[in-house]
Amino acid sequence: MTDHPVSKHQRKGREDLHETADRWLRARRALPAADQPHAERLAEMIRVHATDRLVAIGDPLEAAVFSLLVELVKEQTAGEKPAVCGDTIQVDQ
Repeated sequence: MTDHPVSKHQRKGREDLHETADRWLRARRALPAADQPHAERLAEMIRVHATDRLVAIGDPLEAAVFSLLVELVKEQTAGEKPAVCGDTIQVDQ
């Protein structure tokens, strides 16, 4: 029989992302005024996925970063034709 380590931190699902967003909002106060709106936007971006089932990602910070990256990619590709699996991507040299 294999013993599984007991996590010190019981995951709370969506609360994890909200708590991370709250911490990021508090941390924004330490930033220069010009950067504070960007920090607010990052917190908003991870809240978008707070209701998603990201239980496959055991680390709350990793779940927050994953959510953030998904939103950044969505913004970057907005207006572009989404790549489909199997499409060839050409890189300019």
